[in-house]
Amino acid sequence: MGAVTEELVTQASAARFHLCMKEFMAQDKALQKQMQRIGEMVEHLESAADPNMRAMAKELVESLMALHGAALERMLQMVSEAGEHGETIIRNCGHDELVSSLLLLYGLHPEDLEARVARALERSRGYLESHAASAELVSIGEGGTVRVKLAIKPNGCGSTGATVKRTLEATLQDAAPDATSILVEETSALLPRNEFVPVARLQSGQTMAAFSVAPTQRSGD
Repeated sequence: MGAVTEELVTQASAARFHLCMKEFMAQDKALQKQMQRIGEMVEHLESAADPNMRAMAKELVESLMALHGAALERMLQMVSEAGEHGETIIRNCGHDELVSSLLLLYGLHPEDLEARVARALERSRGYLESHAASAELVSIGEGGTVRVKLAIKPNGCGSTGATVKRTLEATLQDAAPDATSILVEETSALLPRNEFVPVARLQSGQTMAAFSVAPTQRSGD
Protein backbone atom coordinates (compact mmCIF):
# COMPACT_ATOMS: atom_id res chain seq x y z
CA MET A 1 0.00 0.00 0.00
CA GLY A 2 2.85 2.35 0.88
CA ALA A 3 4.57 1.74 -2.44
CA VAL A 4 1.36 2.51 -4.34
CA THR A 5 0.86 5.73 -2.40
CA GLU A 6 4.46 6.79 -3.03
CA GLU A 7 4.07 6.11 -6.75
CA LEU A 8 0.89 8.20 -6.90
CA VAL A 9 2.61 11.06 -5.10
CA THR A 10 5.54 10.85 -7.53
CA GLN A 11 3.19 10.92 -10.52
CA ALA A 12 1.33 13.90 -9.07
CA SER A 13 4.61 15.76 -8.49
CA ALA A 14 5.74 15.04 -12.03
CA ALA A 15 2.40 16.29 -13.38
CA ARG A 16 2.69 19.52 -11.38
CA PHE A 17 6.26 19.96 -12.60
CA HIS A 18 5.29 19.58 -16.27
CA LEU A 19 2.36 21.96 -15.75
CA CYS A 20 4.65 24.57 -14.20
CA MET A 21 7.11 24.16 -17.07
CA LYS A 22 4.32 24.67 -19.63
CA GLU A 23 3.13 27.79 -17.82
CA PHE A 24 6.68 29.14 -17.61
CA MET A 25 7.35 28.49 -21.29
CA ALA A 26 4.07 30.16 -22.24
CA GLN A 27 4.93 33.14 -20.06
CA ASP A 28 8.44 33.28 -21.49
CA LYS A 29 7.09 33.31 -25.07
CA ALA A 30 4.62 36.04 -24.12
CA LEU A 31 7.44 38.12 -22.65
CA GLN A 32 9.53 37.63 -25.78
CA LYS A 33 6.65 38.82 -27.94
CA GLN A 34 6.14 41.80 -25.67
CA MET A 35 9.83 42.74 -25.85
CA GLN A 36 9.72 42.41 -29.63
CA ARG A 37 6.67 44.65 -29.74
CA ILE A 38 8.43 47.27 -27.62
CA GLY A 39 11.36 47.25 -30.02
CA GLU A 40 9.01 47.70 -32.97
CA MET A 41 7.28 50.66 -31.31
CA VAL A 42 10.62 52.33 -30.52
CA GLU A 43 11.72 51.91 -34.16
CA HIS A 44 8.40 53.37 -35.32
CA LEU A 45 8.79 56.41 -33.07
CA GLU A 46 12.39 56.92 -34.20
CA SER A 47 11.27 56.99 -37.82
CA ALA A 48 8.51 59.52 -37.17
CA ALA A 49 8.54 62.52 -39.48
CA ASP A 50 8.01 65.06 -36.69
CA PRO A 51 11.39 65.81 -35.01
CA ASN A 52 9.64 67.07 -31.88
CA MET A 53 7.82 63.74 -31.54
CA ARG A 54 11.08 61.84 -31.98
CA ALA A 55 12.77 63.95 -29.31
CA MET A 56 9.84 63.53 -26.91
CA ALA A 57 9.72 59.77 -27.46
CA LYS A 58 13.46 59.49 -26.84
CA GLU A 59 13.21 61.54 -23.66
CA LEU A 60 10.29 59.39 -22.47
CA VAL A 61 12.20 56.13 -23.00
CA GLU A 62 15.34 57.49 -21.34
CA SER A 63 13.35 58.77 -18.36
CA LEU A 64 11.59 55.42 -17.87
CA MET A 65 14.88 53.55 -18.11
CA ALA A 66 16.53 55.86 -15.60
CA LEU A 67 13.62 55.36 -13.17
CA HIS A 68 13.55 51.59 -13.59
CA GLY A 69 17.34 51.34 -13.36
CA ALA A 70 17.42 53.28 -10.10
CA ALA A 71 14.66 51.08 -8.66
CA LEU A 72 16.44 47.87 -9.69
CA GLU A 73 19.71 49.08 -8.21
CA ARG A 74 17.93 49.90 -4.92
CA MET A 75 16.32 46.45 -4.92
CA LEU A 76 19.67 44.71 -5.41
CA GLN A 77 21.19 46.80 -2.65
CA MET A 78 18.38 45.83 -0.26
CA VAL A 79 18.76 42.15 -1.14
CA SER A 80 22.55 42.27 -0.68
CA GLU A 81 22.01 43.62 2.85
CA ALA A 82 20.48 40.23 3.75
CA GLY A 83 23.98 38.78 3.86
CA GLU A 84 24.96 35.44 2.36
CA HIS A 85 21.36 34.53 1.54
CA GLY A 86 20.94 37.80 -0.32
CA GLU A 87 24.16 37.24 -2.29
CA THR A 88 22.83 33.83 -3.33
CA ILE A 89 19.63 35.45 -4.59
CA ILE A 90 21.62 37.99 -6.60
CA ARG A 91 23.76 35.25 -8.16
CA ASN A 92 20.62 33.32 -9.09
CA CYS A 93 19.24 36.46 -10.71
CA GLY A 94 22.42 36.72 -12.75
CA HIS A 95 21.98 33.13 -13.95
CA ASP A 96 18.33 33.51 -14.93
CA GLU A 97 18.04 34.17 -18.65
CA LEU A 98 15.30 36.81 -18.47
CA VAL A 99 16.48 38.61 -15.32
CA SER A 100 20.08 38.46 -16.53
CA SER A 101 19.21 40.26 -19.77
CA LEU A 102 17.40 42.97 -17.79
CA LEU A 103 20.35 43.45 -15.42
CA LEU A 104 22.70 43.69 -18.39
CA LEU A 105 20.50 46.32 -19.97
CA TYR A 106 20.87 48.53 -16.89
CA GLY A 107 24.53 47.67 -16.21
CA LEU A 108 23.68 45.90 -12.94
CA HIS A 109 24.73 42.32 -13.68
CA PRO A 110 26.60 40.79 -10.71
CA GLU A 111 29.18 39.10 -12.97
CA ASP A 112 31.75 40.89 -15.09
CA LEU A 113 32.27 40.23 -18.79
CA GLU A 114 35.00 37.62 -18.34
CA ALA A 115 33.00 35.61 -15.80
CA ARG A 116 29.94 35.54 -18.06
CA VAL A 117 31.98 34.43 -21.06
CA ALA A 118 33.66 31.70 -19.01
CA ARG A 119 30.29 30.47 -17.75
CA ALA A 120 28.90 30.43 -21.29
CA LEU A 121 31.84 28.33 -22.46
CA GLU A 122 31.37 25.92 -19.59
CA ARG A 123 27.66 25.67 -20.37
CA SER A 124 28.53 24.88 -23.99
CA ARG A 125 31.01 22.14 -23.10
CA GLY A 126 28.54 19.25 -23.45
CA TYR A 127 27.25 20.48 -26.81
CA LEU A 128 30.76 20.99 -28.14
CA GLU A 129 31.98 17.58 -26.99
CA SER A 130 29.01 15.93 -28.71
CA HIS A 131 30.34 17.45 -31.96
CA ALA A 132 34.00 16.55 -31.28
CA ALA A 133 34.85 20.18 -30.54
CA SER A 134 36.21 22.31 -27.73
CA ALA A 135 36.53 26.01 -27.04
CA GLU A 136 38.64 28.19 -24.81
CA LEU A 137 38.84 31.89 -24.04
CA VAL A 138 41.89 33.49 -25.64
CA SER A 139 41.55 37.06 -24.43
CA ILE A 140 39.25 39.94 -23.61
CA GLY A 141 40.56 43.27 -24.82
CA GLU A 142 40.30 46.51 -22.89
CA GLY A 143 37.67 47.68 -25.36
CA GLY A 144 35.51 44.62 -24.73
CA THR A 145 36.62 42.48 -27.67
CA VAL A 146 36.21 38.78 -26.85
CA ARG A 147 38.43 36.26 -28.67
CA VAL A 148 37.65 32.55 -28.40
CA LYS A 149 39.45 29.63 -30.02
CA LEU A 150 37.21 26.85 -31.35
CA ALA A 151 38.89 23.53 -32.11
CA ILE A 152 36.90 21.08 -34.24
CA LYS A 153 38.13 17.63 -35.16
CA PRO A 154 37.86 17.12 -38.93
CA ASN A 155 35.07 14.76 -39.91
CA GLY A 156 34.65 15.60 -43.57
CA CYS A 157 31.50 17.66 -43.06
CA GLY A 158 32.08 21.39 -43.23
CA SER A 159 28.45 22.26 -42.51
CA THR A 160 28.70 20.72 -39.02
CA GLY A 161 31.65 22.93 -38.13
CA ALA A 162 29.82 26.02 -39.38
CA THR A 163 26.76 25.12 -37.31
CA VAL A 164 28.85 24.58 -34.18
CA LYS A 165 30.56 27.93 -34.69
CA ARG A 166 27.26 29.79 -35.18
CA THR A 167 25.76 28.12 -32.11
CA LEU A 168 28.76 29.05 -29.97
CA GLU A 169 28.70 32.63 -31.24
CA ALA A 170 24.99 32.92 -30.39
CA THR A 171 25.58 31.53 -26.89
CA LEU A 172 28.41 33.97 -26.26
CA GLN A 173 26.35 36.86 -27.62
CA ASP A 174 23.48 36.03 -25.27
CA ALA A 175 25.85 35.89 -22.30
CA ALA A 176 27.82 39.00 -23.26
CA PRO A 177 25.69 41.43 -25.27
CA ASP A 178 27.83 44.25 -23.87
CA ALA A 179 30.94 42.94 -25.66
CA THR A 180 32.03 45.24 -28.48
CA SER A 181 32.78 42.21 -30.67
CA ILE A 182 32.99 38.43 -30.34
CA LEU A 183 35.58 36.69 -32.51
CA VAL A 184 35.44 32.89 -32.69
CA GLU A 185 38.58 31.64 -34.39
CA GLU A 186 38.16 28.14 -35.75
CA THR A 187 41.11 25.74 -35.79
CA SER A 188 41.48 22.05 -36.59
CA ALA A 189 41.97 19.65 -33.72
CA LEU A 190 43.84 16.85 -35.46
CA LEU A 191 43.05 13.34 -34.40
CA PRO A 192 45.99 11.24 -33.11
CA ARG A 193 47.46 9.20 -35.89
CA ASN A 194 50.54 7.09 -36.62
CA GLU A 195 53.42 9.36 -37.56
CA PHE A 196 54.98 8.80 -40.98
CA VAL A 197 58.65 7.93 -40.59
CA PRO A 198 60.90 8.64 -43.58
CA VAL A 199 63.00 5.78 -44.94
CA ALA A 200 66.17 7.75 -44.25
CA ARG A 201 65.26 7.94 -40.56
CA LEU A 202 64.56 4.21 -40.45
CA GLN A 203 67.92 3.47 -42.06
CA SER A 204 69.63 5.83 -39.63
CA GLY A 205 67.88 4.13 -36.74
CA GLN A 206 68.98 0.69 -37.94
CA THR A 207 72.56 1.91 -38.27
CA MET A 208 72.51 3.33 -34.74
CA ALA A 209 71.04 0.07 -33.43
CA ALA A 210 73.85 -1.85 -35.12
CA PHE A 211 76.45 0.36 -33.44
CA SER A 212 74.77 -0.09 -30.06
CA VAL A 213 74.59 -3.88 -30.38
CA ALA A 214 78.12 -4.33 -31.70
CA PRO A 215 79.96 -3.54 -28.42
CA THR A 216 77.78 -6.03 -26.57
CA GLN A 217 78.56 -8.73 -29.08
CA ARG A 218 82.25 -7.98 -28.90
CA SER A 219 82.27 -8.06 -25.12
CA GLY A 220 80.63 -11.49 -25.19
CA ASP A 221 83.20 -12.93 -27.59
